[in-house]
Amino acid sequence: MKETLKKIVPESMIAWIRGVQASVKLRRETIRQMKRFERNYAKRGSMRKEHLETRIIFFTHQIEKGLSHQDFRFGFGKGVLAEFAPLLVALSKVDAQYKSNGIFQSATCALHEYRARHERAGYDLDYMRRLFPDDLWEEIGQAQGHAGGVLTIKAADKAHNAELTFEQLSEARHSVREFSDEPVSAEDIEQAVAIAMRTPSVCNRQPTRVHIITNADMIAKLMPLQGGFRGYKMPPALILLTADNQAFMNQDERNEGYTDGGLFGMSLLLALEEQQLAACPLNTMLPMKRDDATRKLLNLPDSEFLVMYIAVGHFLPEVKTCMSKRFDPESIVTVHA
Repeated sequence: MKETLKKIVPESMIAWIRGVQASVKLRRETIRQMKRFERNYAKRGSMRKEHLETRIIFFTHQIEKGLSHQDFRFGFGKGVLAEFAPLLVALSKVDAQYKSNGIFQSATCALHEYRARHERAGYDLDYMRRLFPDDLWEEIGQAQGHAGGVLTIKAADKAHNAELTFEQLSEARHSVREFSDEPVSAEDIEQAVAIAMRTPSVCNRQPTRVHIITNADMIAKLMPLQGGFRGYKMPPALILLTADNQAFMNQDERNEGYTDGGLFGMSLLLALEEQQLAACPLNTMLPMKRDDATRKLLNLPDSEFLVMYIAVGHFLPEVKTCMSKRFDPESIVTVHA
């Protein structure tokens, strides 16, 4: 029967029917996906342990970024600290083992460095002290170790990157947000792109597109729209990775571009590191107006959606960057035997 219908009904009609079915399914499944996200993301005000941890990681990173600035600004982050303190108090109430919680430890280590650096300079920290209860203030004062704060990256240590094993290269790579004044050419980046081309993609359809921006005026217009590079000098070069939806064949693949583009992005970051170029990935989960403005500035085709930026430059002789403590592998692994 099916084969008989195929002979009777024109291909154009079959394609139209399948298109209608796909559109209905796309809407239904997108709404289902949206509802799952809405049920589970870390909303402000939630007292769920996992949500508190998410927001604590976010604010820890904000403090670490401020600590990493070459042009350090005493008294930075007052608004961050005001939101940070209640989250740590809340975590102590929902997690009986909070003192051994790696996220709590990272937070207190970062806050310890913030506090210690200000106290060494004789800077008045009364605004910070008022935010934290006595026991938590004591925890911050006693925090030790390398769970949070900043570390120092030296250009001299990158000289032999091409000789490192994959494990060593991965361990050595850190996100760097401050660069030397030496220009970065498109050709420099294209060498790294060539290495990243071995990144796998669905059915080898290779949806990732690479936009290299070296025009200083254009970068200065794009970075405020991205929103996560405030307080830093503009990078010498900027990469925008997009995914071309023309590479996909049905509604089930609507998110595949993020997967394939993300894989390509990690390959490219490691390739840039191997080429002794400093880099920092930056998200492009932008509100509609900023997404539209970005598209207009770069004249992006309608078929492409934004996956991620990468700021690129040459290493300074010495620069600080966020500690960004990683979870222990066993904390994220579930074995289904």
